[in-house]
Amino acid sequence: MKKSNIIVVALVVLGIFSCVPLKQFQDVQQREIDNKEELNRLQSDYRSMEVDNKELKGELERLKELVIGLEQDTLRLAKQNWALKNRNKELAAQYGEFVKNSSGNISGESKELLEHLQSLHEQLQKREDALFRSERELAVKREKLASASANLASMEGELENRNKRLYELERALSEKDSLMNALKNTVANALTDFGSDELEVHIKNGKVYVSMEEKLLFKSGSYEVSAIGVGALAKIAGVLEQKKDINVLVEGHTDDVPYKSAVLLDNWDLSVKRATSVTRILLKNGNISASRITAAGRGEFVPVDSTKTSEARKKNRRTEIILSPNLNQVFDLLDAN
Repeated sequence: MKKSNIIVVALVVLGIFSCVPLKQFQDVQQREIDNKEELNRLQSDYRSMEVDNKELKGELERLKELVIGLEQDTLRLAKQNWALKNRNKELAAQYGEFVKNSSGNISGESKELLEHLQSLHEQLQKREDALFRSERELAVKREKLASASANLASMEGELENRNKRLYELERALSEKDSLMNALKNTVANALTDFGSDELEVHIKNGKVYVSMEEKLLFKSGSYEVSAIGVGALAKIAGVLEQKKDINVLVEGHTDDVPYKSAVLLDNWDLSVKRATSVTRILLKNGNISASRITAAGRGEFVPVDSTKTSEARKKNRRTEIILSPNLNQVFDLLDAN
């Protein structure tokens, strides 16, 4: 990869969710999962191709040795054939001279010479047949050798391409993980005034989660953010203002105790209103593009603790601010390769 492209990767690996619609957010999230699966598949294919490549190299070496042996055999047969032809020619001339001088009387000596000449001719024919077969086999082996060499070159090229794509995927995912760790530390440092019983900052599925307890942000059944909660959100907004490529999903969560008011129909309504309230405060306290933030209400349907205890319900009443890198440009760069 060119240095300019590596810089682009490093700059753009700072957000995974799409701008506003939750569907687009889910699509990009699925794309990251698909790329991790492709990375695993490429790693497996690469290992398999390395084995095939090694076997093909062994077969190529065997064919080279076989062709060398056939070339030597063919050369030896050709020399023998040439010598036999010369000897046959000499004997044929001697026999012709002998017949000419014998005035048609064929003696035992001439019969013996004739038989020797016939035997030599048969040997010559066999050697010529063997030479022909050797030359034909050599041509076939040379063709196989050329095909094996072409296959090896093709496989090595494919292996190089797979290795390059494998490297790019590993680099992109590693770069994203490193940046998300740095982002987690930055957010955590900005929120040191708040205790672990009020909020928690952690990484899950490659994203930074800021999980805020209900008591930090809201009174029971309310969606109006408290003054302390505004202070915490202002600090987060300050980080997001600096990290312009980070996209945000604000999720409101409630417990499973039924709730209804004159304004709200149920817990789902309450979780949506809380998410939008947090979103507005983030936008008010930082120079953040509204297109970077998605507000979603999850009601009681995504609990962190499904038991029916008061402590479990307390954990479930939370607001999560999910920060994630936008890998669209990274994926486009990888697709181009």
